[in-house]
Amino acid sequence: MKKFLIVYLIFSVLIGVAIYFVTLTLAYNQRVYDVYYELADEAVETLDFDDFISMQSISYQMIHREETADYIIDVYHVIGKDSETYINQLGLFIVPTANVNYADDVEDQDDQTGIRVIKLNGEEPNETLYETYTDPSYEGAAVSYGLSLMSFYFYAINFDEDLELDIELYDYQGEMFANFNQDIYVQTYPELDDGFNDGMDPSYLEELVDQSTHVYPKLIQNMTIYIVADILIGSIIYFIVKKKQK
Repeated sequence: MKKFLIVYLIFSVLIGVAIYFVTLTLAYNQRVYDVYYELADEAVETLDFDDFISMQSISYQMIHREETADYIIDVYHVIGKDSETYINQLGLFIVPTANVNYADDVEDQDDQTGIRVIKLNGEEPNETLYETYTDPSYEGAAVSYGLSLMSFYFYAINFDEDLELDIELYDYQGEMFANFNQDIYVQTYPELDDGFNDGMDPSYLEELVDQSTHVYPKLIQNMTIYIVADILIGSIIYFIVKKKQK
């Protein structure tokens, strides 16, 4: 009986430790996910994407705002990181300011929303630098579905040289709703031009996550359930084994 109790105790502790760390990880990741969407909602409400972008970037700078009858387009220069390499990205965030058609299914085949970016400088001017219509990552995916999820959608385009661009944006029906020029200059992190903002400080993210409010209660709940269940199961097994030994 003594050997059984020791084995059961060790087993219970191992299971408890596993439940603790799994719950902590899942609850924390879920809260970070929730913060992402909270910042997205705030960005749409305030028409300010700085906090939303800072959560996902090393550094960033808003470089242009384009307004049309139905949309606001904010253009950002974003410094990100891919593995150990810092990358430059052109980010465009599109927010409708009127009722517009959009996909309510990510596989909506009728959605023609997209972007075409034309390079105006260099040895081959007027060359299409990027377009969603030929990007394999968008194959079968409805771009405007983002409006169903977050009330906006965005594009992130990597670049590694100074660019003079002609940007064309198309809506659900495939009609161009915005066309403007944009210059953007490649940056080498951490030597950035004035005007760039640092990405979100980890301490501020922790403040937004607020583990004491959103993470620890779930952890305490799961551990309490486990401890009660473990004691109950252990007691039942103990009395069954003890009864059989008599």
